Amino acid sequence: MNTNFMLVAAFMVLLLLVLSAISSVAASDIGRRAKVRWIVLVALVPLLGLGIWWLRGPKRS
Repeated sequence: MNTNFMLVAAFMVLLLLVLSAISSVAASDIGRRAKVRWIVLVALVPLLGLGIWWLRGPKRS
């Protein structure tokens, strides 16, 4: 398989995960400042930010 295709596919998966996490942060009931901090973390450090959000972020009931 073409290496470029694999890189683009991996980037697209990561992008979808980041957008999903940002959407989850935006829909949460945490404060505005906390939302901004989470979104910046997820956007600037995608893999680490995603993991931290899904492990430590607010849970839906």
